Amino acid sequence: MGAASALILNRWKNPTIHVHLKGYRWDWQDVADIYRVGLPTMVMQAIGSVMTFAVNATLMSVSSTAVAFFGVYYKLQSFLMMPLNGLGQAVIPIVGYNYGAKDGGRIREVWNIIIPAGVIFSLAATVIFLLLPRQLLGLFSASEEMLAIGVPALRIISATFVCAAVTMLCGYFASGLGNGVINMVGGALRQLVLLVPLVYLFTLWFGISHTWYAMWIAELAAMVYSAVSVRREIRRKVDPLPDKAKAE
Repeated sequence: MGAASALILNRWKNPTIHVHLKGYRWDWQDVADIYRVGLPTMVMQAIGSVMTFAVNATLMSVSSTAVAFFGVYYKLQSFLMMPLNGLGQAVIPIVGYNYGAKDGGRIREVWNIIIPAGVIFSLAATVIFLLLPRQLLGLFSASEEMLAIGVPALRIISATFVCAAVTMLCGYFASGLGNGVINMVGGALRQLVLLVPLVYLFTLWFGISHTWYAMWIAELAAMVYSAVSVRREIRRKVDPLPDKAKAE
């Protein structure tokens, strides 16, 4: 139904582009280009589910309350991640269009806007999680046992929000430049490759009170990788392009 609606609206409301099956020819290069950007995003959708399963398996060895808290945290952090994902999804076409138009100035302008915006938004979320962890958990009728685990945990985790924001927005920006691998690797580092084994080891060695510091390492490593990789993409693909606004 959704696809049909999109085709109908495109046919009657889009004066520029129309879909015609006549003369359509399969081009493997076009398919490869689409999947080069799209496949990492598909993998990213799966990573979150795998991470949740693996972390819950570790937390179950502590208590069912720890598992319940992690579920509550995941719901709370969605209030941060959803706006960041929305911002990132908006960045991809803007960067892609201007990269296709060879307008380096506009691409750099986008970069100079999204990172400060993401940092400011994530800092605001950090302050809320630091100051109001008990009230946030109270929204889910948290027991005293969950509060004992969750209040210090939310304060520890909140310190990673800026790193997570930078990693995510760097990944989306790189996807706009046609490189979806940076987004995939950054997400894998922060949610799976480093986080899952570190959560297991920190829980085993130091107990549940220190489990959440694993996120500090995973998020910091992912941010460094993403920032360095995107900076390299900018030097290689954007810096050689002219600033059309200045040229005019």
